Amino acid sequence: MRYMASFDIGTTNVKGILVTSDAGIFLENNVELRVIRHEDAVEQEPIEWYDAVKKIAASWFKVGIKAADIGLLTFSGQMQDCIPVGEDLQPLRPAILYSDGRASEQARRMLEELGESAIQERTMNPFDGSLTFPKIMWLKEREEETYRQTRSFLVSSKDYVIARLTGECVTDPTSAATTGCMDVRTREWIGPWLERYGVDAAKMPKIAASDSIVGKVTAEASAATGFAAGTPVLCGIGDAGAATLGAGVYEEGEVYSYIGTTGWVAGASTGFLDVQSGAFNLSYVEAGRQISIAPLSNAGSAHQWAVGAFGSGSKVGDTMSYKLFDRAVEQTERGVDDVLFLPYLNGERCPVQDAEASGCFIGLKPSTTRERMGTAVLEGVAYSMRQVLELVAKRQEDGSLRVTLIGGGAKSKIWCQIMADVLGCELVVPKDSQYLPSLGAAALGFRHAGWSEDYSSAGRAFKELKNATVYVPDEKLRAHYNRQYEKYKRMYPAVAPLFAE
Repeated sequence: MRYMASFDIGTTNVKGILVTSDAGIFLENNVELRVIRHEDAVEQEPIEWYDAVKKIAASWFKVGIKAADIGLLTFSGQMQDCIPVGEDLQPLRPAILYSDGRASEQARRMLEELGESAIQERTMNPFDGSLTFPKIMWLKEREEETYRQTRSFLVSSKDYVIARLTGECVTDPTSAATTGCMDVRTREWIGPWLERYGVDAAKMPKIAASDSIVGKVTAEASAATGFAAGTPVLCGIGDAGAATLGAGVYEEGEVYSYIGTTGWVAGASTGFLDVQSGAFNLSYVEAGRQISIAPLSNAGSAHQWAVGAFGSGSKVGDTMSYKLFDRAVEQTERGVDDVLFLPYLNGERCPVQDAEASGCFIGLKPSTTRERMGTAVLEGVAYSMRQVLELVAKRQEDGSLRVTLIGGGAKSKIWCQIMADVLGCELVVPKDSQYLPSLGAAALGFRHAGWSEDYSSAGRAFKELKNATVYVPDEKLRAHYNRQYEKYKRMYPAVAPLFAE
């Protein structure tokens, strides 16, 4: 094959790339997505995911790419969703996204009835209303007709697009690990739990290996997308798995951080993290291997808020607004005051679990400028990252650590430098890091294409890609940030009683 097409279907946009045998990225493209918010609900229209894939494919064919040159389709996507589809594979309602917590009541009841220890033993993960299983129960109780008509409850945004392309309802073990009803060791649905709560097991998608071919592009899908009928389609992998592969993290002890709207710090492991911390253990591409992942509810979203609150751009979210904000932060002296920001604008999941938590400043004085407050927001996310990094990674005996940073947040050079300074480690930012989840999903097909022998060699190839930028911590700021970090860790315990009220 000449190209492999890989799509990363996130919350804010769909990214598509054509990948060549040397892991080169060709004709990258992305399409923005809408997020529907009303009251506490966070939803998206699944049809828009499929339309975005069609739009990106059309852009390739328009410039001369031939459908026959694309030998394989692969995907990554947001996880922990609840996407009910009917017999015709059309969505029966908007998808309930991972960040939607409407099922908290159902989760509390299930947690009490099944027992926290029993849940953690089978899933090795926390259990709350953000998971797919409680959301299915919410639908069963609140939208009975939708439940009755559902052919399958899909888990990841990419599962829906794959269903439309192939007619198959499948998901991967990484995504399934975020549902709250998959046994992490056997990688199968926990039948007795489904039966206990009256959920028809036939409505759950088949769990297939991420690198398995689950179907081929149908004639109907070919007419809609332009891809050649019969093109093989991989099961793909949830976004955390794709990002881990794209970061070249596969061996024990390797670690990376992802900064998107939300974020996480993760590493590869053959063991399990303590889930009491709010960390997750997600099944990786091969049995017996996990992704140890500590999630951050506030990452790029905090950056976006700071640009709007303290920046001077004319339109929040446009490129110029971010550039002006970052320039102001670059010109702001750091290490000269004690201003701190707790970045829990959307609550937090790790290392504390508190949906009611909110953002807080301390140390403000009459001399504090809006530029300094904006800088404190970026520092606050970095402190939060340092906390979860300590859960996932161990430093070398000399205290050194090397962290790969990927995601849209890595485009901010000053933020990357702040993170290196606060973490006290080298930060490696690969070129076009926002496309690495798509590249990670493409790695699933390398063995099919004969481009790579195994995932370790694919990881090494990704690390050897040129044009990575390395950020080194400023030694002059080390003592300041270490002192501030110790104060930062005391902020949440000090104000938590106020959140409870």
